[in-house]
Amino acid sequence: MSEDREQLSTLKDGQPSNDAPVVRINSSKVKPVEDDSLVSANSRRFAQWRSTRAAAKGSSTGQQSSSAVHTAASSSSSSGVWSFSRESVKRWIYTFLGLLVIAAIFVGVVFYSPLLAIKTITVQGASLLSSSSVEEKLRGLEGVPLTRVSDQEVSALIGHQQILRGVSISARAPHELIVTLHERIPVAAIRDGSEFVLVDSDGVMLSRVDSLEASGVPLIAGGGAIVNTPQFKTVTRVLESLPRDLLSMVTEAKADSTSTITLMMGDDRQVLWGTTADSDLKAKVLIELMKALGEDQQIKVFDVSSPLVPTTR
Repeated sequence: MSEDREQLSTLKDGQPSNDAPVVRINSSKVKPVEDDSLVSANSRRFAQWRSTRAAAKGSSTGQQSSSAVHTAASSSSSSGVWSFSRESVKRWIYTFLGLLVIAAIFVGVVFYSPLLAIKTITVQGASLLSSSSVEEKLRGLEGVPLTRVSDQEVSALIGHQQILRGVSISARAPHELIVTLHERIPVAAIRDGSEFVLVDSDGVMLSRVDSLEASGVPLIAGGGAIVNTPQFKTVTRVLESLPRDLLSMVTEAKADSTSTITLMMGDDRQVLWGTTADSDLKAKVLIELMKALGEDQQIKVFDVSSPLVPTTR
């Protein structure tokens, strides 16, 4: 291959130059360069080109360095975020497990520990029922934690659903259970053969007594059949509106219709009540009439059917 190369010398005045470099070529396309087109290494144009070239290389190197720094910073930031997230997850897991343990301890102490076990049962609101008999029925709850007892459970143990409207319970820590009975209130008695049945305003039969005096409530005339009539509802509504002192003076109540209610007092005097309208006002007027007339035995009838113009006779 070296045999095919030709020796080319830069000529000056047709003769080889002593300073010219020797260039070997292997192609006919390469031609000698004229001296006038060459640039001296010490010329200003070459120095300017070299400076521009160096500046371009420096800018490229700076961009690469900046890119490398940015990449490293991004990698470091990403690593930091991941590290922070991982630590946060661990912290949340530990917090959750701690709360779970605390909750388990709380449930164990409150619902299963003997620290809140029932030792005393107090019954309130018993009138038709005996407090001691109710307490005896609830004896099985002793030793049970207060937090595990419900109203429904206590009501089921007591029974007597025809007498009770409901039952409510409360706790007096650490060991006392308070049971409050909401009994139906008897407002009248109905004669049933030789006995008297106490009924509330709904006509529910609550108990039986041997005498009217023992019932402590007025008698509603008409027997057991009166319970399912409009007259019964009318009479019991009036009796419920009477103050306790006035109610204790009434021995019998009757209604020939819903507009003709009559109350019989213990001293054989009568009260013409009329309808159930303005019952509260009628009760106040009747009390004032009795106070004003005192023990006047000549007055046998008090008419308060028109409470603004009451009359007596």
